Amino acid sequence: MLYRVKQFFRGIFASGLSADEVDFVKANLTEAAQELFFQMNRADIRHTMNVLKTAQEIFDGSFREQDFPYLYKQDAGELRRLLVRCCLLHDVGRGRCMGPVRKALAVLLDMLFPVWSRRYGRCDSRSLVRGTLYRYYHHGELGGELLRGIGMNAEAAIISLHHKKGLGSMLPENRRILAILKKADSLN
Repeated sequence: MLYRVKQFFRGIFASGLSADEVDFVKANLTEAAQELFFQMNRADIRHTMNVLKTAQEIFDGSFREQDFPYLYKQDAGELRRLLVRCCLLHDVGRGRCMGPVRKALAVLLDMLFPVWSRRYGRCDSRSLVRGTLYRYYHHGELGGELLRGIGMNAEAAIISLHHKKGLGSMLPENRRILAILKKADSLN
């Protein structure tokens, strides 16, 4: 519970991006992906940058060439770039309206009334509570749909599964990217 309280205050007092971070985002995302990224609220944008930093540390410490002998150096570099894009875009399905207050509401309802919350948040609605729960539970799939719409299919496949159990059926190296994203996200 203390972790969630800290998370709430980190979200409320989240800092904006520095000029270097904005340049980094622009260098690594297409214009369409940048549009999705910059539509997120400030707390989610800061969260994605924290997830990215953690994921890069995990990638550097765990992704060994001997695990994937068929990959060339440029392929390993492309996997790192895929990880960067997935980290930056993993929460675009939340949209602009899912700020720290709504997220706190969803977390509390999920903790206190998990069965009701899952059932009530099963479909989207303009209702504050139902819409918030829907985005909370389904933002991975919603983000995947948005990314498929702009042609980012590999990223969509990974992001759609980042809050699901298991690693899905995809290439082993993409499963590794998904596992790193899940771990980095849970640590932030």
